[in-house]
Amino acid sequence: MPAAHALTLTEAGYVLNRSATALNKAVDTGVIRARQRKVGSAVQRLLGPAEMRFLLVADGLDKDLTPAGRRRLYDAIRQLSFDAHRVSLGEIELDLGKIDADLETRLQRLEALKEWVDLERGEPLIKATRVPVHMVAALARGQTVAEIVEDFPSLSREQVEAAIEYAKAYPKRGRPYPSRSLKRSLADLAELGAFDEVHEAADVAGPRIIP
Repeated sequence: MPAAHALTLTEAGYVLNRSATALNKAVDTGVIRARQRKVGSAVQRLLGPAEMRFLLVADGLDKDLTPAGRRRLYDAIRQLSFDAHRVSLGEIELDLGKIDADLETRLQRLEALKEWVDLERGEPLIKATRVPVHMVAALARGQTVAEIVEDFPSLSREQVEAAIEYAKAYPKRGRPYPSRSLKRSLADLAELGAFDEVHEAADVAGPRIIP
């Protein structure tokens, strides 16, 4: 992760397995600092390498650090170059090698997701298809991956899984897609209609008396 590189809170949340809400709170309460970038009329928060490294280190030391110790550790990590893998905290020296390797692996996974997506047409589409990424991800709220592949036989399981993961890092803005495909929604309605017909027929026939 180059020193100048920074991630949005949703990207960072995906990499760190935290919610953007939790990261926003960490910034608001002063646990970490965020850079700011103007996007239209809004301001977007960004986390740099120091913040990412600190949060991963702090996860493992949470019970051993006082609030003051946490601030000292954060300040020490912020002063490190990203090529340096050891940080001193008083008489304690921490090896960040494993943390940095883990972070690099997570960042590579984020970059790999982009290879499945076509961003040239405005809305993100699954590459080599006309299927919106966020539509597929929305279906995963109400259907299994196998069911989605059944509804969209042109998609592979890997494409569906990549779309779901991509949407975690880059959530859809605005009105969400439905969580059931049109095919399954129509089937649900048909099943509901058949259920109602059975009950209507039973009402007409009157109650059944069991001797």
